[in-house]
Amino acid sequence: MNRPATSHLPATGPAPAADRPAVRAAGAPLRILIADADAEMRRLIALVLRGDGHEVVQVTDGSELLEAIASLVIDGARPFDLIMSAQAIPGLPGVSVLAGLRSRGRRTPFVLMTGNPVVQAQATRLGAVVLDRPFDAEAIRRAVSRADEIAQGTL
Repeated sequence: MNRPATSHLPATGPAPAADRPAVRAAGAPLRILIADADAEMRRLIALVLRGDGHEVVQVTDGSELLEAIASLVIDGARPFDLIMSAQAIPGLPGVSVLAGLRSRGRRTPFVLMTGNPVVQAQATRLGAVVLDRPFDAEAIRRAVSRADEIAQGTL
């Protein structure tokens, strides 16, 4: 029997206004958090997104991902407009991070990169956009655009 993914995110109340997707002008640059243990893949994704004008923050594992997310609450850092995570990151699977965010009312748009159909279905149920591996630059752009459109209520 499959158990729901658990998360190691700190328990908090309802999502603060800073964590809720803000209404932005269509096509405005996003602040995107990328989590992938594969340095080359991370750099390639960042290259595509920066080339499109987005601000990118990169992390390599689950603990760095949680630290970046927690900094929003603890330090009042500028929120991420989108989180893009590989499923297979050391320390904490991407779908567990997604489940933890959703269980706490966090609606930050999320793109999960995985080729596993079971995980893809779980991520979709949690409101994520799935980027099926392998993918190319256009697939990255489509996933980011779709996640942003869902967050803005235009899809």
